[in-house]
Amino acid sequence: MHQRTFVVDTYGVEGKDKYVLERIFKITEGRTRTYVLKNSDNAANTDITIVNVSKKEAIREWGSSHLDSNGNPSCPTLLVGANKPKNNRFRYTPLPFFATRVLKMLDEITVEDLQYTPELRIEDAAVDSAEDDPDIVKDTSYFSKKELESIIEKGGQEPSPRKQVVLVVDDSLPVRKALDMKLTLMNYEVELASSGEQAMNLLEDNSYDSVFLDVIMPGMDGYEVCKRIKRDKSKKHIPVIMLTSKSSPFDRVKGKLAGCDTYLTKPVEHDEFQKVVAGYLK
Repeated sequence: MHQRTFVVDTYGVEGKDKYVLERIFKITEGRTRTYVLKNSDNAANTDITIVNVSKKEAIREWGSSHLDSNGNPSCPTLLVGANKPKNNRFRYTPLPFFATRVLKMLDEITVEDLQYTPELRIEDAAVDSAEDDPDIVKDTSYFSKKELESIIEKGGQEPSPRKQVVLVVDDSLPVRKALDMKLTLMNYEVELASSGEQAMNLLEDNSYDSVFLDVIMPGMDGYEVCKRIKRDKSKKHIPVIMLTSKSSPFDRVKGKLAGCDTYLTKPVEHDEFQKVVAGYLK
């Protein structure tokens, strides 16, 4: 399992807020991404900064340490505070800290800014949940689609008329979460199914621009789902990308006979994933 620890430096995050942040980071132990606060043991390395914009002294200290003459930060920055700043250059989350909101922000930074995407290379990118902790304010889900869509919006960018919608079908929760995060960060709308039967129910009631489909699943496998999609005149145009842990010629031939458009072999490499998305999603 690929793991990396990211060192987070803070400015103006003190008292209870800092204590809660430490407790939130404790949750990440064992995840693909682990976060720790900067201290004397890791003083030489800062991956991400968190700045409390409600405190002018914190802004000045951060600016003198991490901004160059053109105002560009030396590392990705997350702004926090009571009120959202007018400057849209940086990501922002309000205080008090919400555990999953902070972790989603930081995870997005590691993917977009630091290019850390091990989820697309492994199948066990487990999603951790916080144990009950009275000092940590928690959301109800780890990946809220609404929140993910809001955090990837860029300042001044006009929204597209319609987001393309992708259906991800896999009985593995980590794989579903990994593809959900990556595709959402690429500005696609994502729906998830954990079985072939659930996928067929969703396909009956909804329209999709592409389907990522696992081959081996309990009950109805990916080949059968693909056959049913391609036999339906109203849906046969949908590109079907099959996900398989195998790479033998027989599997590929069987997939082609079922009508799939292409294959991705797990563990999925980042560059290969980007190439397939570019080829089948505009």
